[in-house]
Amino acid sequence: MLSPLYITILLAVIYPSYQLYNSLRYRLQARNAGCSSPSKYRHKDPILGLDLFLRRIESMKLGDTLALDQNLFDTYGKTVQTNVWGTKQYVTMDAKNIQTICATQVDRFGSAPMNNAPCKPFLGDGIITVDGAHWKHSRNLINPIFARAQIAELSTFGSHVRRMIGKIPKDGSTIDMQPLLKMLFLDSNTEFIFGESANSLALETSSVIARRLPAIFDDALKGMRKRFVLGKLAFLAGSDKEWLGKCAEVHAIIDGFIEEEIRVKQLAKRDELSKKSKSEETPYSYVLLKELVRATDDKIFIRNELMNVFFPARDTTAAMTGNILFLLARHPEVWNTLRKEVLAVGEQELTFELLKSMKYMNAVMSEGKSFIRRPLTDDEKLRLYSLGLRLLNPVARSWKTCTQTCILPHGGGPNGDKPILLQPGDQVDMSFASMHVDPDIWVTDSRKFKPERWIGLKHSWNFIPFFGGRRTCPAQQNVLTDMSYVLTRLMQEFKYCENRDEYKNYVEEFVFTKESRNGVKVAFL
Repeated sequence: MLSPLYITILLAVIYPSYQLYNSLRYRLQARNAGCSSPSKYRHKDPILGLDLFLRRIESMKLGDTLALDQNLFDTYGKTVQTNVWGTKQYVTMDAKNIQTICATQVDRFGSAPMNNAPCKPFLGDGIITVDGAHWKHSRNLINPIFARAQIAELSTFGSHVRRMIGKIPKDGSTIDMQPLLKMLFLDSNTEFIFGESANSLALETSSVIARRLPAIFDDALKGMRKRFVLGKLAFLAGSDKEWLGKCAEVHAIIDGFIEEEIRVKQLAKRDELSKKSKSEETPYSYVLLKELVRATDDKIFIRNELMNVFFPARDTTAAMTGNILFLLARHPEVWNTLRKEVLAVGEQELTFELLKSMKYMNAVMSEGKSFIRRPLTDDEKLRLYSLGLRLLNPVARSWKTCTQTCILPHGGGPNGDKPILLQPGDQVDMSFASMHVDPDIWVTDSRKFKPERWIGLKHSWNFIPFFGGRRTCPAQQNVLTDMSYVLTRLMQEFKYCENRDEYKNYVEEFVFTKESRNGVKVAFL
């Protein structure tokens, strides 16, 4: 039997030799491919990269993950090779590299290698956790829900917004809009996805979703996040028993809706319901659950698809809208200018087309078009800009795994402008937040509110708040329309939005999306 000392000595010899062999093999392959050596982070722990991991945890606690990214890029360039639990991970803010990963070489990268294992117990196999033919099938199933015809149906959403506005104090008292917005979009999204609203804004008619789902979902989400961050060392998150129990509770609620819809379908087939059956009584012409049940009776498949849509839909739009209100409350001049445009709409019905035509509103949300035609005042030049999507976008990064040998155009050589070779198993961490404040793209005033930067500007891959390529968020127009609707209704109802938060700066709270840690404390007058 080998002694511990002998094993230690053996490992001390084998591991460096193995690392040297891999390094020499990589250099040879890179040279043959015409690539240069990438810039490498100087780890204190070269085996697992624990030092950088701890720095990331600390930056999350401080509520400023962008600061750490900027430090990395300022030190090593726009693409840097790091070590994450023994796996090479390239952190990049380079627009050309991001375009390569998401579009031109998209088939050489996948989401499943990183997402499936930590997320499958909660989300199952769906659009977020799979690749290839399975992903394409899932995408084709959910696309109809976000078609323009669906976006145009704002009357039902308007009823939820009216309930939210009814809960806002009219006497100038302080209110935190963040939880109120979460309830608003929980209600609208559950109706949109399941065909039945949570009604969390109307306690007298609130459903099991409102009473149980949010807290359980949050607990399950936090457990999933821990396992995602820990990767190969997910066992450090502790026993899976409690977490799996939370996942099972969420699944049981969703399964209840599925079973009821299947029962309705079966009854309808036997002509035991009238023509105006429950399955037809819905405010939307397309509800995802109903369409899935029409296609299959496979409950697990249906649940997986619903979970993979509900997960991003639940809080992302609420966080975006809250972030915009956070900044509007601190920039009253912008609020006043927006309100003038809103009041000019008069009594017109708020349709998709009308909201999209509101140029100043779209400027605030940074839709990325050439829309400012009149001369700007100095104050507007400093303050307007895109309040939500560039500076405080809830989705700040994305991760992929290289599945086939691939060449990224930048990241090698002393200046980082030479191509680098990626091998199967290498990971990429794309920092959209850093790219969206890159002074090489947005000039030296990249962190200021400056609308004229948009005049005549085509964003392409420099600005992708809704991701890009084939995985562009299918709900992009839906999200922008809902945000415009909420802001428009608030401005129709109130003259001013005043900051009531002692914290002036934005401190992020990050699970899978980014929101204000201190809420959105304001007063409407």
